[in-house]
Amino acid sequence: MPVTRRILVVDDSDAILLMVKSLLSDIGINDVKTFNDPHAALEELHRSPTKYDVVLTDLNMPDIDGMGVIRELGKMHFGGGICIISDLDVRIIELAAEVARQQQVCLLGNIAKPINKDALQLILDRMDQFEERKFLKFKKMTKEELITCIVHHQVVPYYQPKLNPDNNRVESLEVLARIRKPGEADAILPGRFIPTAIQYDLMDLLTMQLAETTAVDMEALSNIFGDKVKISLNLSPQQLADLEIPNRLEALFKTRNIDKSRVVLEITEEYALKSAEQMESLNRLRIRGYGLSLDDFGTGFTNLQQLRSLPFTEVKIDRTLISQIHHDQFSQVIVQSLSEITDKFNVDLVAEGIEHFEELEYLSTRYPGILLQGFLICRPRPIESLQSWYSSWLKGVGASISSEGTGR
Repeated sequence: MPVTRRILVVDDSDAILLMVKSLLSDIGINDVKTFNDPHAALEELHRSPTKYDVVLTDLNMPDIDGMGVIRELGKMHFGGGICIISDLDVRIIELAAEVARQQQVCLLGNIAKPINKDALQLILDRMDQFEERKFLKFKKMTKEELITCIVHHQVVPYYQPKLNPDNNRVESLEVLARIRKPGEADAILPGRFIPTAIQYDLMDLLTMQLAETTAVDMEALSNIFGDKVKISLNLSPQQLADLEIPNRLEALFKTRNIDKSRVVLEITEEYALKSAEQMESLNRLRIRGYGLSLDDFGTGFTNLQQLRSLPFTEVKIDRTLISQIHHDQFSQVIVQSLSEITDKFNVDLVAEGIEHFEELEYLSTRYPGILLQGFLICRPRPIESLQSWYSSWLKGVGASISSEGTGR
């Protein structure tokens, strides 16, 4: 955990403030400022809105409560994470999450009293995961470097399986961008080039190169995982604003005679879908038979109830809600609510970021049919190493690859 983390804590109990400060110190966080008056805390945040990474706030305080603090942080466009310190009823958790979404702030969860070190560590880990998504810790490629990689077709797909734990079969594969340069053993991770692609409007070139290679790979993927396996390509909300994106994808997959029902387009939830063009592209893609996945659910601003009106066929729960879900009431409540809605509307549910057996066991025993994705199952791999991984996986769980793989 970075020692530079800056935390602000507001609670009307001085005893709680002392305890939180002591526990944070035990895990190496010493830049902590505490307030027993929410007015004073908000004044500090107004003066320095970018100074703090995480705000911990009590829910039940006189005059200004935790919901009021969240509302004020939304007004000042606070870019850090927020955590509520309180034992919460299920309905209060759902409403707190909804208030945070409406205010477009990042609610990391809640910590029940009495507070313990593990709960604080989980919240701080969750903040790390949110920041990782923004690629803040990577040295960025230059525009010229990235254009060179695209021109030389060095942007390649790595595939990460989505596994059905009921039968231990791979039903879908997410396509993830990597850059592989001749003579270099390790692929270049997206943190180095995705921000550059976004900054210089190169995402469409990058996406189409990935899609073209994936289309070529479909026959081999079918041989390994069966001819019903799906692939998932990521599209940004900015790309959806281009009304030509459905036509370009149509031409690409039609040329390769690929059934569009086997192609799922993942749209990140981090940014709200607002424009008429985005909605038109979304609807047109669905009309043409593509699957649509709402990616990273839990990081953005989609209301649970909005899923009724948006034509998604799949929802992916972000790993920040999956990490330690067997211990975390906040995540359990949000995932349960999401499961009920997706089940009602016949939408597939995917949990991404599975890294521990306890997470896999918790989800697979409570949510039949959920698809699981994460390093515990399989890291993203180039196509040439997928066959050996799948054979080893099925052998490990006592299954045979011949019934669903090979296509023979």
